[in-house]
Amino acid sequence: MTTHEDRPLAIAAFRHRLIAAALESDGEGVGAALREAAERPHRNPEGEEVRVSLSTLWAWLAACRQGGLLALRPKPRQDRGTLRAFPKAILDEAIRLRREIPKRSTRTILDILYRMGLIQRGQVVRSTLDRHFDRAGFSRKRQGTAATATFRLIETLAPFELVVGDFHHGPYVRVGPDDEVKRALFGGFIDHYSRVIVEGRYYLTEDFAALRYGFRQMLAVHGMPVRLFLDNGSAFHAIRFHAACAALGIQLVHSKPYVAESRGVIERWNRTLKEGFEIEVRAREILPTLEELNAWFQAWLSERYHQEVHSMTRQTPAERFGREACGRPAPSAKEVEEYLRLRETRTVHKKISTVEIAGRRFAVTPTLRGRKVQVLYDPTDFAYVIIVYDGRVIEHALPHRPGVTPLQPEPEPPLEGKPYDYLGQLLSDHERHRRVELSALRLQAPAATELDLPGLIALLESCRGVALNDQERSEAAAFRRRLRPLDAEGLRTALEGIRRRLGPGLHLSQYLQTLEGQLVRTRLAAKKAATPKGTQ
Repeated sequence: MTTHEDRPLAIAAFRHRLIAAALESDGEGVGAALREAAERPHRNPEGEEVRVSLSTLWAWLAACRQGGLLALRPKPRQDRGTLRAFPKAILDEAIRLRREIPKRSTRTILDILYRMGLIQRGQVVRSTLDRHFDRAGFSRKRQGTAATATFRLIETLAPFELVVGDFHHGPYVRVGPDDEVKRALFGGFIDHYSRVIVEGRYYLTEDFAALRYGFRQMLAVHGMPVRLFLDNGSAFHAIRFHAACAALGIQLVHSKPYVAESRGVIERWNRTLKEGFEIEVRAREILPTLEELNAWFQAWLSERYHQEVHSMTRQTPAERFGREACGRPAPSAKEVEEYLRLRETRTVHKKISTVEIAGRRFAVTPTLRGRKVQVLYDPTDFAYVIIVYDGRVIEHALPHRPGVTPLQPEPEPPLEGKPYDYLGQLLSDHERHRRVELSALRLQAPAATELDLPGLIALLESCRGVALNDQERSEAAAFRRRLRPLDAEGLRTALEGIRRRLGPGLHLSQYLQTLEGQLVRTRLAAKKAATPKGTQ
């Protein structure tokens, strides 16, 4: 893809390729070469397939013989810069609208022109109008009203008013007994006022553990900064880190994503580190270990960077920092460690009351057996872990010693009195509900045609498909006595529906239970419908 400036040269080269054979030919070979070029398609600089007429090729050949390759460049239009897309009166009105409100967008101006009846929708393209605005000196960019970002230098009056932190990809190092090659990452904090690197070293990871170590070292040596300015890396957004800064009274500020200018101090330091130190490391024949790299860095930092006059402050970082340093005191080491501990969720072992972190077991109070707890731990010191449950610190759990019997939870005292009689309560509720249902059935009016016992037995036998025995006849008689009166036609319809729904040949009790439930629901609904409102 060619740029705007390269496009004429690319077109000239394309035209030259088409007539190259003709330029090297004599006599009739010239016309033959041009005819061959005219008969087949070619791809222009934009990648489009085009064909060129024979007359055009002859014209290109004549121009090239007279002026060389540059003569094949396309000639600029004679009316270039003149207004062709729309009348000048429309441009004058558009300029007037822009001068009214310099920040008014081009799209708004086009909409106003349309609503004024001067143009139709789509008649004037926004890019075309912007080009004429720029040529006339009324573009938003030329007037200084375009939405461009502005930046200003930050001024600090004392050390540790503002500390800026960042991670930077450094050189490769050898790791482990097998000399595995890994990329080292520099994590550091720079004091904005003096440009001193108050803490910096190389790590193998860019995570919260590395941030935690460096942050703790800075607090221990120099105390607490007033404001800490960081980018949007995942480590800097760790919840524990935010909580620690809030508890220590450090104002934590994150830069806007993809705006490197706001981190100018640390970005410039990264460049100095790369050009002044890391280039020397990369020039060595043998890769260093992480320990060697950090030793070299500390020497370079102390002997060179902190002793050279900085171009912005006109002082050496060490001199400027030492002359004005009066930072806030450092918090206690234990307080910082507990704020910055890593957090993991674990379930306490149901039998031995332990939690496991990094392959180590810690004894937990037996009352938390089987429960999920939060374990706060220091990956560099496993003397103890902090157990948090339901948002409260429960204890500082010590390592579990093998062979030591874990504490057993004290048994709860037995309850006084008899246990709740659940089955008895169910039976009482069931009998009460049956009494309510039967009382509703007794209030029913006598049926117009009551079904006698032989009729009921006949209907039941049709459902079962066999004759009822003596026991089943007794159950049918009891059913009739309990649910009288039984309407012959209604019961016949109900049993027919039940037989179709359940199928024939089932046990008698299934038909009777289903029929009884249907009769009860029907009669209760009829009773409710017959009761006047306000008396229920």
